[in-house]
Amino acid sequence: MTGENTDLRSIRTRKFIFDSFVELLEKKEFNSITISDITTGAMINRATFYRHFLDKFDLLEKVIKEDLLENVLKELSNNEEFSEEMLKSLFLSITTFHMSLSTRCQRSYHDMSVNIEALLKKELEQIIFQSLLKKYQNESIEMLRMNSTMLGWMVYGASIDWKQNSNKSPEEYLEDASLSIRKLLKSGIN
Repeated sequence: MTGENTDLRSIRTRKFIFDSFVELLEKKEFNSITISDITTGAMINRATFYRHFLDKFDLLEKVIKEDLLENVLKELSNNEEFSEEMLKSLFLSITTFHMSLSTRCQRSYHDMSVNIEALLKKELEQIIFQSLLKKYQNESIEMLRMNSTMLGWMVYGASIDWKQNSNKSPEEYLEDASLSIRKLLKSGIN
């Protein structure tokens, strides 16, 4: 019984820390947020914070992963096997994630962009690698890893290009890019 209470208390404490951190990200730049700010908002002491996280970078990684994975897993629930549809779902999930985060955390988004990029690329690579592994079980692990890295970075790069340079919807951007790539592969640039 006490183990169950401890788990619930731990889950609740973790949620308080997450909520405090996200609230701070909405008001302050990431670099100016301190552990003290987070613990004050979560109404916990520093020792409790450090029982759950190494530092604010670890907390940022966990918050991003949890939010991203929740959205990506929801988006991919019908497209787990590697396919063009799965890559489209990943792109749309990442653009939704970027828009949500940049809207909620306008002051911190730029400060966090390097961390976000590294995390998203890593997560995309893993998701794509797992789907390639399921579909191409007889292929070399090294080849699948290489392909998942290339595809993950392409999806991420396209999401950044869309966010920074396009006035189209993510769906329109993706459709135009897909058509252009198919055309390039068939006949080159004309």
